Amino acid sequence: MQVGHHHHVASAANLGSVPALSLEESDKIRRTLGATPIYILRQSYGAGFAPGTPGDVTLGQAMDHIDNSSMSLLARRLAHRAADELNRM
Repeated sequence: MQVGHHHHVASAANLGSVPALSLEESDKIRRTLGATPIYILRQSYGAGFAPGTPGDVTLGQAMDHIDNSSMSLLARRLAHRAADELNRM
């Protein structure tokens, strides 16, 4: 599933448009997806995911340098997954 178009490059001018994740959200992403290579995440989120990050680097290695837009996509996916699991109980 591709979400929107990702033709922008993260810069100081557009970083403020998406709020940074909370520490709790970042920790959950690191625990859940930290070992996943960026190229795998790009298969789900599109070629514009984590612009400027080499594909063979893991999310955990690159998290501190990935743009807020890409990180918020992951946070939303994990939030939806958690809600789906609760609905199945």
